[in-house]
Amino acid sequence: MSEARKIFPMETFVAYIKGEANDQVNEMLSYLVQRELAAEFAPFAAALAKAWIYEQHPELTKMSKGQMVELGQSVSVAPMPVRAKAEVDAVFEKLEGFAAKIAAAEAKIADLQSTVAAKDAEIAKLQAKVKEYESEKKGEAEKLFVTTEARVAEFTAKLEELLKQVEEVKKTGVVVAGVAGAAAAAAPAAGGEAAGAPAQAEAGSDFGFSGGAADPFSDANW
Repeated sequence: MSEARKIFPMETFVAYIKGEANDQVNEMLSYLVQRELAAEFAPFAAALAKAWIYEQHPELTKMSKGQMVELGQSVSVAPMPVRAKAEVDAVFEKLEGFAAKIAAAEAKIADLQSTVAAKDAEIAKLQAKVKEYESEKKGEAEKLFVTTEARVAEFTAKLEELLKQVEEVKKTGVVVAGVAGAAAAAAPAAGGEAAGAPAQAEAGSDFGFSGGAADPFSDANW
């Protein structure tokens, strides 16, 4: 790019002026602005260089494609002058700055997306554990309910049986086994106490002194 001027085919120049893009056009455009062009920056360089060309040759704005081709088979192109190139460089510096910020933002977005994906995976794992826990506790609750229900039924049956026995006692006076046993145990005790008590002597015809020593009053001397 150290040459003062460079020759390009007229077809390439015409294609550039008419807004077409190909490798030859990009080569000429890069030579005009004296810098390597990234694909995303090429449209900006094309617009800036075209404005400079029209400033130098305003007649080109009124010419058709056929009229330009009639100008010759080739065109001699010179790099943009220092002043124009400085303006172009300033524009590209801003563009490159914007591109760097966009790249940083995209990297940040990718990092956040990765973090979100990891969090989503963790949340899904926790949800699965919660579901498993709920299922387990539901099963335990159902077992507890069944067990409790069975015990309630058992106690209810016992209570009903006891009530039937109470009603039977009320109707017939027959004491159930437990009560009858207690009464039977009390009866011998009462009998034993009566047997152990001193027996009353039956009053005799001899003033109640029978069964003892010789009656002192039966003696002939009395």
